[in-house]
Amino acid sequence: MIKDPPNHFGFISIVVPLYNEAGNVHILNEAIHNALKGFKYELLLVNDGSVDGTGMQLKKLKHPNLVVIELEKNYGQSMALAAGIDMAKGDYIVTMDGDLQNDPRDIPWMLEKAKDENWDLITGIRTDRKDSILKTIPSAVANLIIMLVTNFNIKDHGCALKVFTKNTAKELDLHGEIHRYISLLSHFNGARITQVPVRHNARKFGISKYGLERIFRVVYDLVLLVYFQHRRARNEKYSKPKKHKRSYEIKAIQTQKRIYKKKFQTIPNLTIKSR
Repeated sequence: MIKDPPNHFGFISIVVPLYNEAGNVHILNEAIHNALKGFKYELLLVNDGSVDGTGMQLKKLKHPNLVVIELEKNYGQSMALAAGIDMAKGDYIVTMDGDLQNDPRDIPWMLEKAKDENWDLITGIRTDRKDSILKTIPSAVANLIIMLVTNFNIKDHGCALKVFTKNTAKELDLHGEIHRYISLLSHFNGARITQVPVRHNARKFGISKYGLERIFRVVYDLVLLVYFQHRRARNEKYSKPKKHKRSYEIKAIQTQKRIYKKKFQTIPNLTIKSR
């Protein structure tokens, strides 16, 4: 229960990347719309080259606040998030996973905390995780490494449920597997950040996309991120890395009344209007 009326928060964008989540699409869509009744918002569902029928399920959805973004192929979660954030128009931008493990009921009170306490980013802590050790052990190791190297004490960098101010989200340089360190990246960008415990549900449909084989890429991105920040902090010449060029293409954008079937390549300020 929130104290402030929903219109107190302005316009909200919810960005959800999807890869092979056909069994979750309809339940996820309904859960988010139910959680945000009374709010002014858009729901951006980004299909990241799914091959299991996710695209077909997305085409069946009907809601005036819904925007479906179809990427040309599977680019990975960081680029899928980037595509959604680039198109988001909200004063606040919320990210979450599409596997129903994040709970949309946490969004309203997280928004209230961000607004009332003037936070740039609120990130969740999955206090009772419903995951296998293939996910929890690498996550715990990464959290420990980040804390030891940076003294940045965020307990759960892997939690996808986050509430950003618009500027904080738009400043993110997303690439590779860097979405796992969004809180750290925002910290390096000077954001005011806090963390809160959130619900975490067991996956009911589909399979996890995370395994031990991805640890090396995750560690590689972490090392580079910390290295460049260390050089920047020491004011060394050429210490600030160039921002990565976005490398995704949009195949189609579906709104309530129209489907746009044109390829767009990295259009951060693209505005789509239903007609």
